[in-house]
Amino acid sequence: MDNTGQRDNQDASNRQYAWDLVRLLVAQGFTDWFYCPGSRDAPLGYALNQLAASRRLNLHVRIDERDAAFMALGSTRAGHPAVLVMTSGTAVGNALPAVMEAAHAGLPLLVLSADRPAALRGTGANQTTWQPGIFGNFVRFATDIQPGVTPAELQRAVSAAVASCRGVSPSPHPATNEKHFPIPGPVHINASFVEPLAPPETIEAFATRATRTASANASENPLDPHQAPRGTLLIAGDLSDATYTDLCEAVENAGIPVLAEPQTAWRCHPNAVRGYAKAAGTTLSEVAEHNLERVIVAGRPTLTRPITRLITRRDIPVETVGAPGTTVNLADNIARQWTDASTLACELAKAAKPSPPAAPRPPAETPESWLEMWRVAGEDAVAALTQDWGFHSAAQAIWDSTMTAPEPVDLYLGASLTIRVFDAVARILAPNRVFTNRGLAGIDGTIASAWGAALARRQPMRLVFGDVSFFHDLGALCHGRTEEVPNLQVIVINNGGGRIFGGLEHGAAPAETFTRMFLTAQVGDICGLARAADWQAERIDNQADLVSALAQPVRGLSLLEVVL
Repeated sequence: MDNTGQRDNQDASNRQYAWDLVRLLVAQGFTDWFYCPGSRDAPLGYALNQLAASRRLNLHVRIDERDAAFMALGSTRAGHPAVLVMTSGTAVGNALPAVMEAAHAGLPLLVLSADRPAALRGTGANQTTWQPGIFGNFVRFATDIQPGVTPAELQRAVSAAVASCRGVSPSPHPATNEKHFPIPGPVHINASFVEPLAPPETIEAFATRATRTASANASENPLDPHQAPRGTLLIAGDLSDATYTDLCEAVENAGIPVLAEPQTAWRCHPNAVRGYAKAAGTTLSEVAEHNLERVIVAGRPTLTRPITRLITRRDIPVETVGAPGTTVNLADNIARQWTDASTLACELAKAAKPSPPAAPRPPAETPESWLEMWRVAGEDAVAALTQDWGFHSAAQAIWDSTMTAPEPVDLYLGASLTIRVFDAVARILAPNRVFTNRGLAGIDGTIASAWGAALARRQPMRLVFGDVSFFHDLGALCHGRTEEVPNLQVIVINNGGGRIFGGLEHGAAPAETFTRMFLTAQVGDICGLARAADWQAERIDNQADLVSALAQPVRGLSLLEVVL
């Protein structure tokens, strides 16, 4: 079915909604804006960037929401009431200290958080939490605006928010949580946006670029769905449980490919597939569309779009295994919830019983097995990703070195692009402990999280993340003179900013827009900053030096800056 017209309407509606919201606040005198880049708040970012270019507002871009919140507070205290804008998830929580200060100081600070639609709350959707009411009694007024809001409703909500921010009694609005205070103070506007999150022209440019890339990388012998095998997939994400011995055995015997995120124990399953997301989105996209018979989901897989598409399908049975609350249900399409893994294992074992042999087919027409097809496609994808020096080849070296080290070394993976790169290349090796912050998938506090885990585990720990995440948690480099220091090695993949956005539609935005609003490369000497906090630091710019550095034992506090 052609849904081009519907998508165009969504593009226009989303864009207009963001523009109207920003313009209404600017018209009310809020001309100082502090913006923290993200995916869900991108519609607001595009509007702010264009209005800043025409000098209709003052725009400041910061990667750390806590810092941005206090900058907005300082602007407000200096007589220029400011708006703080951030994306969904933990980003919103970082504003609480500044909101508390504004509440007790009577400062008209306006917090504008982007969100996913209310229907996705409680479904396991990535970076989705309960943002309405997050600031409690510290805000004078809070409103939760959903997509599809009419211009009149938006006008009333903004007017009420601004009136409360300035200490004026707000006009009645049924969708708001009104709080009447006699003095100015902070307010919270939570605005939900649906995809697509980029302007139509950017999406079109991205689609054109993706088509060219796909054509250039097209296989000379594409798989024919009519000749390829059919089968089931087990997809495992955060909170998944691989302690079910009978289920693991049944999955292996049934030849079911396991598409598991690298922090899960399922990644060590004999049927685990590397490069599965890339294969599902390219080489096997048509085969997965036509030949997939069943999807079993364990935990909350949230890393990639191809996998999200598989677990939101309605034309095949999508089933979950695990306790309620640990599984994902993004599209309300779950055909069955297996709370007893043993029952599922028995069902898979029965289905895997051999059937009478079919008539022989010519060798040229005989397809490979469903599992082997996924393995081959995945390994081909990994080979293409790691053939040159870059993030994927560095990640593979780090993973291999860590998993084969003479002494046990834990691994902590940063959110954003890092976890996705490791998801592609991580081999099936010894089950060392792999940690990552996937509850809300925020980049904040990553160094501190790894530090705490290393203290608790009392064995060497490697943290791998990007340069933006490093700058976001600079304070965690410092420690008290009398405090215990773990054996922690921080590996910063310095690729010059938030490169994850380059793989999304925003990567096709005009260069100046992409650089300022999404890439956000930071000023600062990573090794110099680490040395100033008394860490050993080394800069690496090639594969051989990285392998050599990784061969050294992890002792004390050390940092490797891997420059790509």
